Amino acid sequence: MFVRLSGGLLAGLVATLVVSMVLILRLSAGVMPWYNPIEIMNLTAQHVLGTPDSLFVGWAIHFVVGTLLWGGLFGLLVPYLPGRSDTRRGLVFGLVTWLVVMVTAFPLAGSGLFGLGFGLVAPLSTLLGHIVFGLVLGATYGWLQGPLVSAMGGR
Repeated sequence: MFVRLSGGLLAGLVATLVVSMVLILRLSAGVMPWYNPIEIMNLTAQHVLGTPDSLFVGWAIHFVVGTLLWGGLFGLLVPYLPGRSDTRRGLVFGLVTWLVVMVTAFPLAGSGLFGLGFGLVAPLSTLLGHIVFGLVLGATYGWLQGPLVSAMGGR
């Protein structure tokens, strides 16, 4: 279980970094600058936790959730997820995490169920981000299993 959890956490970090780079590139290119998921996490933290208005808070939540929560959970659940490969399991997991975000984070941020307060672009672009996250998560997890198992003495 330690190998799966470690692999999930490392894969979660890699997937979060990839999604972060895509987000930064999109915002830097001026594509949908009015839709920033980091700001949504910041708003959610303000409403739920009373945190100050800070993009640092949004980024911190983004990395904690992507690495620790989703990465760790994936590592624990991977044997039980449908799919013949870790990449497919990652895709399924990414879709499930998207659904969870749509019915929790967006309503808590005040943008409604599925973030429809931002229009149809919000759930669709968030879906694309979670698909990328899931694919990178699963592929990285699968790739890491060889080195992690070897490092643990073949366990």
